[in-house]
Amino acid sequence: MKKGLVVILALIAIGSLGIFVDGGKELTAADGKVIKVGVNSENPPWIFSKDGKMTGFEADLVEEFAKRAGYTLDYKSAPFATVLTGVQSGQWDIAMSSIWIKQERAEVMDFADPYYDSGIGMMTRKDGISDLSQMKGKTFGSDTGSANEAWLVKAQDEYGPYKVKSYDYWVDAALDLEAGRIDGVVVDDPIALYYIKQHPKSDLVMNIYIPGFKAGQALAFKKGSPLRDEFNKIQNEMKKDGTLLKIHQNWFGSDPPKDSSVINIIAPYMPNEKPAM
Repeated sequence: MKKGLVVILALIAIGSLGIFVDGGKELTAADGKVIKVGVNSENPPWIFSKDGKMTGFEADLVEEFAKRAGYTLDYKSAPFATVLTGVQSGQWDIAMSSIWIKQERAEVMDFADPYYDSGIGMMTRKDGISDLSQMKGKTFGSDTGSANEAWLVKAQDEYGPYKVKSYDYWVDAALDLEAGRIDGVVVDDPIALYYIKQHPKSDLVMNIYIPGFKAGQALAFKKGSPLRDEFNKIQNEMKKDGTLLKIHQNWFGSDPPKDSSVINIIAPYMPNEKPAM
């Protein structure tokens, strides 16, 4: 009797951990048609919580995948660093939050093909500069301690002299740009595009992209997960049938570049190593 009770308690404990064994194989959430997705829920326009629901570019992407594949999604919100370690440990099946494909990450997790090529660009006024060669003698802003600020400092040799103004919050730089107090803001290009779409009366544009800064963004999976290939197959279909293009247009209000991973099937690549189209 005592032995039977021990067995029952052990089975209950295993069930509470969400681990079920079939022929010695541990079943994942995907086997039950429920996928756990680890996200940083404060990362617009990619993934963020609004009115109690996850929304954003990545939410549209993964929810379309789930719809076509017959899965149900279970979002798990966490700090960005935990989003990555959680997928490594199998705490969730997918990690997403504008994750750049990097060598050190690729060694401990598997990446899908990129859905976006992230970089940095310069936001300007419509009547402002239109090329980096016009920077001399002007003033440009960026967020303190960022790769954007580092580029402005380094680029003095090629495009300067000009003044660099640093901001604790890049949005303050955008407001100064609108007011004519500075001539441009160097910022992550998707964030700039989203800001411009949300503020159509700002008269700001993002037509200048910084050369040498390009990284693939992709969803991450636990090493060896078969879900990665299943996702890739459906994501490729979404690129071919225009679904991913429509998601881009919805969130950024514009078409991506012709060589973009939004509309082209491109294998995972390391920063600044995107293959030529």
